[in-house]
Amino acid sequence: MPNTTVGRIWVLRLGSALLGVEPKAFKEVLEVNQPTPVPLAPPPLLGLLNNQGQIVPVFDLSQVLQMAPASSGLSALLEVEGQPLAFPIDEVVGLYTPLGARVLPSPHPLFSAVLEEDRQRIQVLEGGRLLAHLSAQITSPIQAPTPGQRLQQA
Repeated sequence: MPNTTVGRIWVLRLGSALLGVEPKAFKEVLEVNQPTPVPLAPPPLLGLLNNQGQIVPVFDLSQVLQMAPASSGLSALLEVEGQPLAFPIDEVVGLYTPLGARVLPSPHPLFSAVLEEDRQRIQVLEGGRLLAHLSAQITSPIQAPTPGQRLQQA
């Protein structure tokens, strides 16, 4: 059975969903209006940004989780296994200690647990699984046209 113990977490809002992130993974909030697009990048990769000399991929987590996209112009910067990544959010709700919350295992593979308290549900992101999932989506092979083959218009 997976470990469903949860310590303090940062709570972020993405649409109507509350997402929990471990404090050691959450680095800062960035204003990101338009990341630099990456040609032929798969849909979850919105683009890249330069944060203090470090290139950071910006992913559309709302698309991965099938929810409404963020509209605030803010992005959460995480560092998972030494790799920076960012995703748009609507707001940082705050630092939360789940003292009276029910901690349940999550049925979704990208979350380690679900916290329930006072009719609120916080889904706790599992950084390693999120990184692996996003990496798999952006590294799937793209079929390049062979010489003489024409690109098909969608």
